[in-house]
Amino acid sequence: MVRQTSVLVVVGILLGLLHTHEAFQHGAFFAPGAANLRSSTCRFSRCGPLSLVAKTDPATSSSLMKLTAPSPKSGLILKMSGAAASPDETPGAIEETKKEGKAKTNLLVLGLYFLAWYALNVGYNIANKQVLNVFPCYATVAAAQLVVAWVWLLPQWLVGIRPVPKPSPDNMQALQKISLLHGFGHLVTVLSMGLGAVSFVHVVKAAEPVFAAVLSAIFAGSVMAMPVYLSLIPVCAGVAIASAGELSFTWACFGAAMMSNLLFASRAVFSKMAMSGKDQGENMDAANTFAVITMLATIICVPAAAILEGSKIVPAWQAAIAAPGMTEMKLATTLAMSGWYLYTYNEFAFKVLGMVSPVAQAVGNTVKRVVILIATSIAFATPMTPIGIAGSAIAMAGVLVYSLVEQAYKGKK
Repeated sequence: MVRQTSVLVVVGILLGLLHTHEAFQHGAFFAPGAANLRSSTCRFSRCGPLSLVAKTDPATSSSLMKLTAPSPKSGLILKMSGAAASPDETPGAIEETKKEGKAKTNLLVLGLYFLAWYALNVGYNIANKQVLNVFPCYATVAAAQLVVAWVWLLPQWLVGIRPVPKPSPDNMQALQKISLLHGFGHLVTVLSMGLGAVSFVHVVKAAEPVFAAVLSAIFAGSVMAMPVYLSLIPVCAGVAIASAGELSFTWACFGAAMMSNLLFASRAVFSKMAMSGKDQGENMDAANTFAVITMLATIICVPAAAILEGSKIVPAWQAAIAAPGMTEMKLATTLAMSGWYLYTYNEFAFKVLGMVSPVAQAVGNTVKRVVILIATSIAFATPMTPIGIAGSAIAMAGVLVYSLVEQAYKGKK
């Protein structure tokens, strides 16, 4: 498992960075700048609108948040100790030195995990938008990306690289409900990225904690301290300012991103309510739980895509590969890679969060959004006004402040 993880880290970093570099060098297929966003929006009518309802990033899982907790896959432990004693003063000095060396190694591994998480995430956002620019069948793209998880996971379970998940009946029932929110949430997220700039979508999705806070209070009875709620004001203000300064703003894109926030926040709240205190089954660690949810979501999304876009998939695909410089292999490969990026970046998010504290998680998630915003803005030559930049900065800073304030008040309970 350690060998598999190491290979995945290296491959993930290289592929994510390679895809990003190619996008910077050659553009997003045929989509440089805001003009492409408008043409993408126009092409949306060829595949029909998604009449759906509907990511807290799975990185917000609350079950993996202890500084001393080992990663379920790697078994690595980050344990912070006090000041080290001098080798001359302590009989066990050699053992302490070894422990310090191991801690440094673990920090190196953690850094590589962060890099892989960010690189794969950027790779997904770029590859996903590249596909949508020429093949704007949003539900089909979303469903195909989830299908890739089956191709990635089943062989690993069959040959024993991963332990086979065996959820209990109660857990499976809960996961089925959660997968419904996850599947439709992914559909609408892909829709929002097809209708507008990826950078703008991530600014809007920064408002997800607002939905989570409200839903937690209503359905779970989890009421936070007033300063925590007040810290959400900059997030809302930043999103509003960024929306006002967005050159390619459309209500369809904004609405889809907001619906994504609602569905993924609901997924986070209801998963915590449904699975707390119950028998989870065998081999149901965080990674395998996410795998089961993803595979169940595929069963929901594939029929939905067939119903919504079934008669338009083939004509849209043929139109896409007929575009200058496009081939069927190139389009199919980019679509498959977007699905692989999607699954593996989420898996690395779980690995990272199994090794860091909640505060480090909050900082990591905020930096991730900033990295994606900058990378996609450059890759797609997305113009940003000073108002848009200011709003984005306020929203991102607000998310970080909210996360830190929330953790501070949790520590007082």
